[in-house]
Amino acid sequence: MKNKSSINEKRLLSLIVAGVLITALFVWPSNYLLVSPGSAHRLAPMIEIEEGAITYPVEGEIMLTSVAMKRTVLIEAIYIGLFKPDLVELRSRNNLPSGVDMQEYFELMQDMMKESQMKATAVALERAGYETKVTGQGAKIVKVLEDSDAYDKLQVDDIIIAIDDQPVHLVSEVINKVQVRELGAEVKVTVKRNGEEKDYLIETKVVEEGPPKPSIGVLITPYKRDYELPIETNIEAGRIGGPSAGSMFTLEIYNRLTEEDLTEDVQIAGTGTISLEGKVGKIDGVRQKIAAAKEEGADVFFVPAGNQQEVEGLEKEEIEVVIVEDIDQIISYLEGI
Repeated sequence: MKNKSSINEKRLLSLIVAGVLITALFVWPSNYLLVSPGSAHRLAPMIEIEEGAITYPVEGEIMLTSVAMKRTVLIEAIYIGLFKPDLVELRSRNNLPSGVDMQEYFELMQDMMKESQMKATAVALERAGYETKVTGQGAKIVKVLEDSDAYDKLQVDDIIIAIDDQPVHLVSEVINKVQVRELGAEVKVTVKRNGEEKDYLIETKVVEEGPPKPSIGVLITPYKRDYELPIETNIEAGRIGGPSAGSMFTLEIYNRLTEEDLTEDVQIAGTGTISLEGKVGKIDGVRQKIAAAKEEGADVFFVPAGNQQEVEGLEKEEIEVVIVEDIDQIISYLEGI
């Protein structure tokens, strides 16, 4: 009798343990974020061009796109890891650069968004025939990451004024010159510190998860940046951060300042950073963004040339995917439709 009672107790205990484990799978948060198609947002309501500027009506729509991110529970992380469903991926919650908290990262993304908007306005105005002037005196270091080669070399409040003996005036110039280098390569960084110029050799490395991007391991912000633009714009993108909507901001502003409507009745979406030279740069999450644009009914989606391999083999029957290197190719393509 005792043996039977003991067996029943063990079975009950096993059931309880199994129930706890199963419950944990469904409620216990994992260390991953689920990245999936987000949404497409119409740019027209976000952008206000100053009163008095000559603008023209447009019939179609230009949209920026985003990815959706949410924290996963264990069962979701296991399922995605095993079965790898299309357009869904896992990204570590610890993908921030070492030593950077979420608030610092959010502020950095907002600053990058602001600079992207200013560059987009400048590029759009130039392409529309206006004279613009963008100046800056370098990039100010606001944080040096502990696991970088820059630690104990560069300092907070240093002003980066040159990369490999080439003067830099804007944050984007610093980033572009570093990211074209090979991982592990040494970059000569010239900074101004307390009125003196100092040179340092910094080895590039990857400081965050995701597609490998060479970095010298510092967070930077514009230093004495100034945009002299004949027409002011105000862009309200809410909490959307980062520079990846630059190309679409540029296209929307340009289209409203020029007589020919590039959109007509076409629904346009795309992604990509914008440089002051009009180059469209690589971004993350391009497959998910294309899916979001398709869901919103976009006819055309512009993809940076740097993301071309990621979209090869992607189902494109319901949307025309166009690979571009710069804003001029986008304009030329739409003029030819």
